[in-house]
Amino acid sequence: MTTLRTAFLACLALTPLAAQAQTHAPAEDRPGRIVLVPMSVERPAGAGWTLVRRTDTDLTFLHPADKEHNSLVAIASGKVPDKRVRTTDELAAQLRKDLKEKADPKRFEILTEEIHPDAASDRKCVRYRQHARDLAATGADGKAQLIDLYGQVCLHPADEGIVLAATLSGRAPPGGAGKDNVAELAERFFKGVRPHAPLKGKAWQALAEQGDANAQVWLARTLLQTNELESAIVWLGRAADKGHVDAQTLLGLAYLTGRAVTRSPDEALKWLRMAAEKGYPKAEGLLGWALITAAEVRNEAEGGRWTRKAAADGDPLGQALLGELLLFGRAGTEKNEAEGAGWVRKAAEQADARAQFLLAGLLSDGVGVEKDVAQTRFWLELAAAQGHAEARKILDRAKRPAGSAPAPAPATAPAESK
Repeated sequence: MTTLRTAFLACLALTPLAAQAQTHAPAEDRPGRIVLVPMSVERPAGAGWTLVRRTDTDLTFLHPADKEHNSLVAIASGKVPDKRVRTTDELAAQLRKDLKEKADPKRFEILTEEIHPDAASDRKCVRYRQHARDLAATGADGKAQLIDLYGQVCLHPADEGIVLAATLSGRAPPGGAGKDNVAELAERFFKGVRPHAPLKGKAWQALAEQGDANAQVWLARTLLQTNELESAIVWLGRAADKGHVDAQTLLGLAYLTGRAVTRSPDEALKWLRMAAEKGYPKAEGLLGWALITAAEVRNEAEGGRWTRKAAADGDPLGQALLGELLLFGRAGTEKNEAEGAGWVRKAAEQADARAQFLLAGLLSDGVGVEKDVAQTRFWLELAAAQGHAEARKILDRAKRPAGSAPAPAPATAPAESK
């Protein structure tokens, strides 16, 4: 176990910065609000929600059951349906068809279903609710769990070929329903889904050339993804000169990693400071990371201050880094395992795969938290689903037949910190 823990810490120290930073988020992303191509989505209200899936067009949040809440799932997605719809009646008809196709009668017993136009909406929207019994999920008493599902689908106001959908559902054993007010939670979640211009890729070019800073950043991200690095830097520079904090942050990250430009930690700090001093959490987190890890500009005291501010402002990189500093007493930070574990959990709930893996280790060994085998596996599976190689190896070993070498637990702190 000592060897595994030491190796784990070595991985933390050697992981490339590009892997640490959340560089895939579109412009105007901020903690609590996630921007996709067709929409932006506010995280569901309340603690305990974990972002478990994120693509260019959809998000899935999960709130596992605990002493205070039933299991909850919130999903938001933007898609083009097989058949184009233009009215709420056509949208409702398509919705009925989709719900019927998805409801396997061998598994789900639909108890009630309501579908109706959303008269209160200023857009073309349809609301629905299903109450069903999941015949494949039974409790210790042999009774099937109940699912309460609320949903809203809307035609995009700028392109009615795009449908924005949001659902929030609660799951509970019979008699356990009502612990959460699912209708109220769903209403708040739906209000946090807002449409954005449904442009993708180089379709942002025209707006970017007109001087729209957001469009310049979205275009630059596309160019980075297609490896057109020099052009991407040009567009980031134009937006950064206008004071766009996301562009300044990405430009700072480029200079910090040496991607598309000659590596220059000093130049990186210049751009990151511009954005961080405006209160942009992603820049705060990267600035803290750079000051702690880049030898050319190292200033651990200042880096620690920016890291703590980033964590408090909701940046997952800042939360994960602060958690590690507290867990292991690094960079002049006084060791505090309980506080460190709390920050790691916050980063894990924002879909930071490394934080999820580290949290699994903390739960496995009871470092800063109580031991919890079920939660250990939960966070390991989330990390593995996001491509974390070590998490996947541990889960694969756990599947080996009895008699083979036992699977090690995720690593947490080094042996001397125990």
